Order: sequence, then C-alpha cells, then structure tokens
Amino acid sequence: MRLYTNKRGEWAGTQSDARKLDGKFIEVDVPVSKADLLAFLNQNSVGSMAVESKPQQTTAPVQPRELKGGSWDEYNAIRDHLETCDARALNTALSIITGRLGDLLEGVK
Repeated sequence: MRLYTNKRGEWAGTQSDARKLDGKFIEVDVPVSKADLLAFLNQNSVGSMAVESKPQQTTAPVQPRELKGGSWDEYNAIRDHLETCDARALNTALSIITGRLGDLLEGVK
C-alpha cells in the first residue's frame, strides 16, 4: 500500500491529498500483511522530522489497567476486526486514526 508523508508526521492516502500537505512529500510503501505492518509501525517514527528505523522487537501491547471511554469487549472487537480486515478497510482505519491523532496532538501544543 502506498502512503505519502511530508516527514513531519503528516500522512495522506493519495497524491492529491499529499499535495495539500505543507511542503514536499515522499511516497512510502507500507506493507499490508499483519505481521509486516506491525513491524513497520513499530520500526518507524511517525510524527518525527523523518521516517527513521528504530531497532525494536515486536511485542504484544501491554493492556492498561483501566480503559476510559469504552469496554474491553469493544476494544477487543475493534482490534480483532483490524487484524482480519482487507487492505482497503485497513487504509480507511489508518486515515481515521492519523486524523484523530493529529487533532489530539494539536490540542497538546
């Protein structure tokens, strides 16, 4: 799957959307298989000045003691769906997630 980034943590799913990003953008080939996608997400720094590899082992996420805003059943249902959905659905989910993260990070400044 191809995504586009301006190396400042802004991502787009199409070249047309990437042209709307501030500055030049590069094409990034993002794997679509679950294992490769998890490795890519764990190894690449999203939101930094560049996409750089970080040597890390892929480990299962640690489940927090409390879940605010939902139940563990809802969390697990979403996670299970993301692990089994096709590339198009995963691309849509990734677009929504990156948009929400951008909104949340804007409020942190």
